[in-house]
Amino acid sequence: MQFDSDIQGEFSALFLEFRALFLSFDEMYEVKNAKQTSYKDSYGRAVCLMRTNDKCLRVIFAQGANLEKLYPFLLGEGKIVRHLTFSNLSELKQYPLKEMIQESLILNMEAVELNKMKKMKQ
Repeated sequence: MQFDSDIQGEFSALFLEFRALFLSFDEMYEVKNAKQTSYKDSYGRAVCLMRTNDKCLRVIFAQGANLEKLYPFLLGEGKIVRHLTFSNLSELKQYPLKEMIQESLILNMEAVELNKMKKMKQ
């Protein structure tokens, strides 16, 4: 399981720091699977995912494309997600991570409420 590799590997301190940050939000819970560790909100929607490799810890924001205007330093060009990479703890201070997570939670809530409203119209 990827979680076991992440907490025992070269970037375990980073992984554990992010894990603590994600779990500090009451509305988030952790899901472990073979490829990554995910953090979902109370709606069951992904907020962040993370995994390590031999070069870094990658933190993936599930609503990254929607966050890009507020946080243009996010990496990636896919339709949905964006990510950040970290190789040491000092890099954490470069980014407003709590605000990014809060904004992700808001985007998920808005999406859920919009879907509810659409269903009510039908």
